Amino acid sequence: MLARFRAAAVGAAVVAAVMGQMLPAQAATTVTARCDFYSPKAVTVAKGARVTWKSGCDSHTVTSYSSNWSKNTTLSQGQTTSRVFNAKGTFKFRCRFHSSVSGGVCSGMCGSVKVT
Repeated sequence: MLARFRAAAVGAAVVAAVMGQMLPAQAATTVTARCDFYSPKAVTVAKGARVTWKSGCDSHTVTSYSSNWSKNTTLSQGQTTSRVFNAKGTFKFRCRFHSSVSGGVCSGMCGSVKVT
C-alpha cells in the first residue's frame, strides 16, 4: 500500500514537472476587459514582457491597486493600453468603474499579472 502511494506521488511530481515545461511564462499577452470581468483574470509573463489590455465592452479602467506599479488608464470599447513589466513580482489591477477595494482585497472586476 505504501509503495503504491509513493509511486502515485512520484507520478504526480513528474506530471507537474512536465506540465510546468509545457506552460512557460509568456513573452507578451493580451487581457480583454469584458463587460464585467477581465479575460484572463490572471496572467503569468516573463520579466521584460509586454501586457496589453483591450476594452471589449463599454468603458473600463486599468488601475493599479497593489501600490507597486503605476497605471490608471480609461479605455473605451476597442481601445488598448500596454505596459512592459521589467521587475519580477505580482502586479494587481482593477476597473475603477466595476470593482471596489477594501483592506487590500479587490472584489468585482480585478486581475493580476505575475512576472517571473
